Amino acid sequence: MNSGLYTAYSGLRARSDALDILANNLANLNTTGFKEEKAFFTLLDQSLNAPGPPETIGTAINRSVLAHKALNPAEGSLSFTNRDLDVAVVGNGFLVVETPQGIRYTRNGNLQLNAQAILTTSEGFPILGQSGHPIQLGPGKIHISEDGQISVEGTPLNQPKKEEDVAPNKGPVDSLKIVAFDDLSVLEREGSSLFRSRDGRQSEKSSTAALRSGYLEESNVNPISSIVQMVEILRHFEAIQKSVNLLMNDINSKAIEKLGR
Repeated sequence: MNSGLYTAYSGLRARSDALDILANNLANLNTTGFKEEKAFFTLLDQSLNAPGPPETIGTAINRSVLAHKALNPAEGSLSFTNRDLDVAVVGNGFLVVETPQGIRYTRNGNLQLNAQAILTTSEGFPILGQSGHPIQLGPGKIHISEDGQISVEGTPLNQPKKEEDVAPNKGPVDSLKIVAFDDLSVLEREGSSLFRSRDGRQSEKSSTAALRSGYLEESNVNPISSIVQMVEILRHFEAIQKSVNLLMNDINSKAIEKLGR
């Protein structure tokens, strides 16, 4: 078979993968803290790794087009919610999450309190503090400072019956653990706005990012730019389809006809 068909197929497959990436970005347009992925293409010359000169012309022109993706670290816009448990991470930083599969990272600061008064993500996974343990809060108004320190203003858990006997319970409980990564390529996306580190936790370091209480970071997906890219990829896809049709129906058929003569 003409090696050009293999090259065309790899190009079609690469554009199809790029469309999947764009579709996932657009599907998460309203996901808090979502980071879009950018698609890019590389051309692999399969003859470069051959030990000697190519045996055939087909081998010499054999190419594969591969689609790759990279995380866009740009920050999304901040949306004001005026909710005590909403925090937006400003700068290079991720909240640390404990899941059944291990440690994960997120920028989705839409935090919740479960039935045990443990601070969790919106999916119910515990958020870790600087102590390395899940953060448990007592009753009262919660305040999260820019450096991640959590304070609770309220009453003790065992509240006395008389209001005048109630002693205020005010003070820091713990601090949110925020980590950073110099190279975001070590992060691999999982569902629910979570990321995992490909090399375990070796690349994480302490972050200097600030927190904005009462705000949430919106997705950094630009819908206009994404749609333009989608149209461009679809046009590339159509062009490659035409080249396949040309190879199959015109060039090959003429070659067979002349060979028969």
